[in-house]
Amino acid sequence: MKGFFMKRLLMILLTAGFILFFFAIIHSEEKQKSKQQGKIESESKTNFLMKQRGIPVVNLKLLEKFGGLDVPVDQFFDTPVDLSVDNDGKIYVLDSRDNNIKVFKEDGIFVQTIGREGSGPGEFNLPWIMDIIGNEIYVADCNNRRVQVLTKSGQYQRSFRLPLEFGSGMAFDSKGILYLNTKGFRSSKLISIYDNQGNLLNEVGDIEGDPFDFYDMVQIKNQIKKGDLPDSFKNDLLITVDRKGDIFAVHRALNKFKKFSAEGKELAEVKFEADEYQKIYKAFLQKNKEIEEVPYTFYGLIYVNDLAVDENGDLYVLLNEPSKMMIYVFTNDGKFKGKLLGAEDEISRVAISSGGILYALGRNTHLIYKFLIDFK
Repeated sequence: MKGFFMKRLLMILLTAGFILFFFAIIHSEEKQKSKQQGKIESESKTNFLMKQRGIPVVNLKLLEKFGGLDVPVDQFFDTPVDLSVDNDGKIYVLDSRDNNIKVFKEDGIFVQTIGREGSGPGEFNLPWIMDIIGNEIYVADCNNRRVQVLTKSGQYQRSFRLPLEFGSGMAFDSKGILYLNTKGFRSSKLISIYDNQGNLLNEVGDIEGDPFDFYDMVQIKNQIKKGDLPDSFKNDLLITVDRKGDIFAVHRALNKFKKFSAEGKELAEVKFEADEYQKIYKAFLQKNKEIEEVPYTFYGLIYVNDLAVDENGDLYVLLNEPSKMMIYVFTNDGKFKGKLLGAEDEISRVAISSGGILYALGRNTHLIYKFLIDFK
């Protein structure tokens, strides 16, 4: 009888051990699954993985559109490169080849042209980035190696030296501080920050891969042929800054973005797994295959065309999609909020007004679209 009870006890202990082992495996798998699909907590930052599955899709409501190719000469865009909206709803379009800013009322009525080609006060040579800060316009006047500050009516106020001649990868914050993407060019840091006199304040983030001293065209082309991503591509960023001074750094050739505090601490990293990114990558490979025999020539990998931040600090990421306007929206802490669809046009720039209106600029049509943002 004693042997019988011992056997029963042994069976119970083995069964209990098996059950505990089974639940431990389930718990481990659930924990791993949670990490892969959602939020991962750590002491330093929060990571998110955005997947295609279950994405909320919002079709934007078109309020109106204006501009285009059939307009008077003084309103015609040559190479529009940036778009801003002030608190009165006026729309400012920076034209890098015309070297001016064209201003419109919120209903599309043309107001004035600011600037002209040259190197004097109020003149531009390949301007690339513009922002409305209070009652002033800040313009990165690239070939003149300076930032110019003008009134909203176009009067010159002051200027300071632009540290580098880079075009994309710049942003101003609400105080006129300049954030400049190094691209890894002779720097191991992602972003250099300058005050509104051109003095270096801080350097933020670590680059992917290694710094480079020059663009080795042959090596870049050979790497693309193999399907590898050159280091000089990996740190090409678009930057925007929210009202708190937190920095969003969105990689144009990698499927992720990072968020930094105003002091430079990395707060979050968000990675994408999306069909749109796969489509853009395949098009990149195909275009470069078509020019394999052309020496020193290649196409860059560009997933993202532009960024915007709304009043709540939500981030809007405009995809490089030639057939239709497509925007990923993330909350300020990096959670995926939804995908916006708009006009069937290749959109190059977006801006958001204080009233929650999204403005979009057609790359080739030169149309300006006004959309109501409504996630309900």
